[in-house]
Amino acid sequence: MDKTLKQANGDGRRMQLVHWKDFYVLEDRDLKGRGLFAAKNFAKGESLYVFDYWSEEIMPMHLTNHSCDPNGRFDDRGMLIALRDIEKGDEITFNYLLHPIPASPWNFECRCNSQNCIGWISVESSY
Repeated sequence: MDKTLKQANGDGRRMQLVHWKDFYVLEDRDLKGRGLFAAKNFAKGESLYVFDYWSEEIMPMHLTNHSCDPNGRFDDRGMLIALRDIEKGDEITFNYLLHPIPASPWNFECRCNSQNCIGWISVESSY
């Protein structure tokens, strides 16, 4: 993966931090913080990336935000699959409660703003 640092744009609130071939990371200090965004279009059912939390210091997995209405879901092989078409520039998300990671005991207010948002994400909610 080609990782390059980018500069802040326009108002300075959104900043592109890291770029891979298929993804880039934006930071929005006013909303959710960092997020992973599509650098290309992905079709429904297409593989996005493998569930890999530990092999490198910064992985797409580390930067993918939760959503109560996600556009990705991990399959039985650990591959994040597009649940619907994802357009270039869309944020990549998955439901943390469906894929708990023991090393990440989530307990935070959800800011996904989806119609079916549950409001609070807690690792206890997934069991």
